[in-house]
Amino acid sequence: MVSMMRLSRTFLAFGLPLAAQAALAGYTFEDGDLKGEVNFTAGGAVLSTRNVNFGSGRVDMRSGKNDGTKIDWQEFYVKPGIKLEYALQPDFSLLAGGSLVGATTLGDGDAGGFTRRSDGDVATEELYGGFRAGEWTFTAGRQNYMIGTGFIVMDGDLDQLDDGAYWLAPRSAFKDSAILAWDHGVLKTQAFTLRTDGDMGDFRMTGVNLDYNLDDQVTLGAMAMKVNALGPKGATPLSRDGMLVYNVRALNAKVLGLPALTLNAEYALERGNGAGVDYDANAWYGQVDYAFDTLPLTPIIGYRYASFSGDDNLTDNRQKSWDSLSKGFVDWGTWLVGDVVGNYLLFNSNENVQQFSLKTHLNETLTLGAIHYQFWLDEKNYMGAAVSDRRFADESVVFLDWVPSKSWSTSLSYNWVKPMAAAKQVFGDDRKFSALELYFTYRY
Repeated sequence: MVSMMRLSRTFLAFGLPLAAQAALAGYTFEDGDLKGEVNFTAGGAVLSTRNVNFGSGRVDMRSGKNDGTKIDWQEFYVKPGIKLEYALQPDFSLLAGGSLVGATTLGDGDAGGFTRRSDGDVATEELYGGFRAGEWTFTAGRQNYMIGTGFIVMDGDLDQLDDGAYWLAPRSAFKDSAILAWDHGVLKTQAFTLRTDGDMGDFRMTGVNLDYNLDDQVTLGAMAMKVNALGPKGATPLSRDGMLVYNVRALNAKVLGLPALTLNAEYALERGNGAGVDYDANAWYGQVDYAFDTLPLTPIIGYRYASFSGDDNLTDNRQKSWDSLSKGFVDWGTWLVGDVVGNYLLFNSNENVQQFSLKTHLNETLTLGAIHYQFWLDEKNYMGAAVSDRRFADESVVFLDWVPSKSWSTSLSYNWVKPMAAAKQVFGDDRKFSALELYFTYRY
């Protein structure tokens, strides 16, 4: 199993939309020209998996030891933080912020073998400074940054090995980063340079991003960036140095006369060359959601098809497998595609996925949902091992989200994965890989 290709979840709340996060604030204060916010986040999870890797067992990534098919573990983290703004002039302010993350893994360690019991650390998460001048903002240091839905750029830390808390993944800040942003209301653009942690391969992404809100009917976006590998050659399964990445997207699109219908789509290319490798990969998705606002429980049904290219020849110097780079996690399925498959088996590369979803609001605090995924390999190999069939697996999940207040959120889910021909061939067994997951987050 190739841990390098799994990227951690987000600094956002599990299951909560971005708009809800923006509304949350900790203790705010103001003293003359200085204002700020002190905040605190804590999270925990209890997880139980059975028939890990379809019965072939969990393999520890450090020792190579098989630890069996029943893996139970717990994860916890705390994250205190502060944000400051000092106004030197009415139109010019100094900015600063920082946070710490302390995280740990208990029990058997996670089902992917990426963390062990008692793995954990306390370390700086965010630490940045900058300024705001009218519509312009500049920040540099360790900071969070997200493009679009987190399809390509969102998370700068892998949360494995000594970091602990692989599943909760509370660390996401990019290090040695700088972002120059211009916010003109409906038009927003940023120039950025971001560096990931060593577990992700230690690479830098430098580029520009633009978003344009068209009459609140659709947000159009485009991004172009270059990737430079800073870590040792061969440290990751995929080459990255000299890669050029292009992305276009249309998000939250509304159709005239059908306000209950929402459309989302993105397309991305990886091109360029470096270190003797030519890059020729692509990824895309199309998604449709329909909200039945007039029906009891206000159900929302959705369908998405996502494609991440694979490589049909792993021996040449052309890399066709999509590299998910620094994708993030926003909610169930975005962009951790299947909580079991996405965490431990496939990692947004060499896969095509159908996703069917249903979500209902039982009341103002309870949401009940279900998702069914169907996975195919794009090319007939799994992490380099040849297979005779592209059909990989089906994953289903039923989840219950409880959000009793703006500060508290909890979720209970049951996930089960049925192996298909390719997974049976790779893992040599056909048992159902399942996970029972309970987690909570508290924010102040």
